[in-house]
This record gives sequence, structure tokens and C-alpha cells, in this order.
Amino acid sequence: MSLLAVGLNHTTAPVDLREQLAVPREQIGDSLSGLLTRASLSEVVLLSTCNRVEVYAVQPDTPEPETIVNALAELRGIKGELVRRHCFVREQDGAARHIFRVAASLESMVVGEPQILGQVKDAWQLARQRQTVGPILDRCLTMAFRGAKRVRSETEIARGGASIASVAVDLARSIFGELGGSTVALIGAGEMARQAAIHLRAAGAEQIFVVNRSRERGEALAEAVGGQAHGWDQLDEALIRADVVVTSTGASEPIIEPRMMRKIMRKRRGAPIFMVDIAVPRDVHSRVGRLDSVYVYDVDDLQKILLSNLQARSVEAKAADEVLEQEILSFLHWQRARSLNPVIRELRSHARSIMAHEVDKAIARLGEVDEAQREVVAALGHAITQKILHRPLKALRESAIHAERDDLSGALRTLFALEEALDSEDQLGESEREGELDNPKGDELADDPPEHDP
Repeated sequence: MSLLAVGLNHTTAPVDLREQLAVPREQIGDSLSGLLTRASLSEVVLLSTCNRVEVYAVQPDTPEPETIVNALAELRGIKGELVRRHCFVREQDGAARHIFRVAASLESMVVGEPQILGQVKDAWQLARQRQTVGPILDRCLTMAFRGAKRVRSETEIARGGASIASVAVDLARSIFGELGGSTVALIGAGEMARQAAIHLRAAGAEQIFVVNRSRERGEALAEAVGGQAHGWDQLDEALIRADVVVTSTGASEPIIEPRMMRKIMRKRRGAPIFMVDIAVPRDVHSRVGRLDSVYVYDVDDLQKILLSNLQARSVEAKAADEVLEQEILSFLHWQRARSLNPVIRELRSHARSIMAHEVDKAIARLGEVDEAQREVVAALGHAITQKILHRPLKALRESAIHAERDDLSGALRTLFALEEALDSEDQLGESEREGELDNPKGDELADDPPEHDP
């Protein structure tokens, strides 16, 4: 069984190619089925976000990642060569490490962002619904989720805003404390205003007013963020009522002047107001921030804080790596141990077959024996078998835990000739069995000198 991670993301492919390869949620199920059959997979999960389209898969035989690349390209109607040029391929340990790091947001464009964990969980759930997840991917992803949770709880990787909008919310909290029940005024109806509204709503903002010159765009944004649209003539009213103001218009001159804001503050009776000016050119005159209880931050202020936060996250990523590595190694140990199950079963079956055969021979030589005596001989054979197998099986398991050690499974198969043994054990002829009865030591030991001989 080969674990694979194949696809492209923001580090390997341009956005136009990612857009072409992206799979809409409603098509994920059919795409999983298509990948399963086209690439001869036993398990598959498909993750499609704005920054990545990645396939996590298990191939039962020799890994052929190019079949996954080709299948993905065919499903999206894109030339395979174009996808191959920009895709990455991770196999076995590398695939597991990639999956864990993606879930923990260590591979995200903004390290520590929380959305990716939910997106990976959604992809896993969809695959489970379509029954394309088996024991390996299920174990891998559930352990990856546990690792991601540990990273967020045991490190500071997610501390501090990692976008202009989230930095604005952090600053608002520093002034007002918790934002539950607060009122927000969005001046302008652009994308940055929408993002800020989402973050502020998540932080507990109760009311959102949208003031925009274009009534239609203002109403659209108000509907999207669960707010109320106001006309441009209601700007003063919105400023009087708001605790937090986010301005992002396309005006060429400031729309909020010192004189205007003095009147607003008198009507507010000095209640503090927090203004985030993310417009370029600025919407808020530079002297407005000098007024009492008026806190103004422009896009440069936010960028400085954002840069500082991202640098701190970069440093904290090292601690996150150490935490995550523990979970990755746990999964890799489980995976290697699982891969040894067939050889362990074969070795035990081989040994038990020999033991049962030799016990039967011994009882036959003893003549008439009662059931208690028969059980004593069988218990002796079982005990000897267990003791002989103990060290080889222990060494085999340790080779799975310690990746730097040689894989002993192939050596054991060769030394014990397991395939041949299992094929021949059921084919012993009666004459061969009679011949063995004449050799109590067993043919394979007949010519071996005693261990104490010089």
C-alpha cells in the first residue's frame, strides 16, 4: 500500500491554473469516484480550495502518481502536461508529513490561519460519505486533526491577526475590550469592508450599518453581512451610533474632516470611537485622530502590525513543527507496523504449522496417551514456538518504529522461506511424514552439531 499526496497549490501553480482545476463542492463526489477508478486507487480524498487542489490517496500496488495527475486533469478537461508542469508529488512518509502540515496550517499562505482545518475536515467527510476513505487515510487524517488541535493549543501560531481585517478587530478589542453588542459602520462596500464585517461579526458585533454612495452595492453588502443599508445622506447618523467604523471608499479626498468629526463627538457625548481607514487615498483626514476619544488607524498602521504578527508566527512555526512531528511519527509508526501484519501472520502460521506437525509426531511416538498428557505436549510445543518467535517479532516491530533501521520483513521472508513454506505445508506426503518419524530431530536439524561442540 502506497500513501500519496498529489496536486498543486499556491506555491507551485499560478492562480489561473488553480481556478481551472478547482472542483465545485457539488462535483466532489463524482470526482472522487472518477479518481478511484481512473487511477486504480483503493482510497482517495479530494481537497479543493482557493489556494490548493490536492489528492490524498492510497494505491494498493507500486505507486504511480502520474496516473492520479492524469486522472485529475481529465476530470477537469485540462491538458495533463500543463498540470504535470505545476504539480507536486509526495510519497509515503513525505505524503503523510504534507497532509499533517496542511491540516495544521503550516503550509498555508498565511501560517496559522484557521480555515484550512475546517476545509480538510469537510473533504474527509465528503470522502467518507462516498465511501472512498479506508483505514489508512482515515487514520492519517484523524491523527492530522489531532496534531492540528495540539498545534493551536500548545503554541502561539495563531496569535495576532494575520490579515488587515483581523488586525483591525484585534485593535478594536484593545480599545473596547470584548466587542459583544457593539455597533459597526461600514463606509464603502468593497471586499475589504466585507472581510472586516465578517471578522467583527464573529467577534460579537451586534449591528452593522453599510453606508455607500451606490445604494444597490450597499444593499448587496448589507445583505451579505446581515446588516442594514443606509444612504450617503445618513453618514453622520451612522458615525454617531457606531463604536467601530471601517472606511474603504474610492474617494479622492477625505470624506471625514476634523470639523465634521468634532460635531459628531459632541453628539456622542465623548464616547470613544475606533476608525479603521483602509482606503487609499485615505478617507479620514490625518488630524481627526488628534481628537479626544477618536482612535484612527490607516492601512500603513495595520500593515506594520500585520508584518509584526506574521514574523512572530514564523518564529512560532518552529515550535509548531516540533509538536506536529510527534503526531506524524505516531502515524508513521502505526503505518509501518500495519504493513508488517502480513509477514507476522505468515511467520506465526508457519511456526504453528511446524509445531502442530511435530506435536502430532511426538504423541504418535508416545503411544497411548490420555487427554491431559496430550495437552502437556501441545503446551510444550506452543511455549517453545512462542519463545523462538519472540525475538524475531520484537526486532521486526522495532524496525517499524525506528525508520533508520533496516526493514526486516524481507529478510524474515527469505530466512524462513515463508511463501515456499506456506505452499508446501499442506502438501506433505504420507511417505515424507513417515520418514520424518525416523528422524526425531527433524531433517533440517539432523546435520547440525550440538551448540556446545567445539
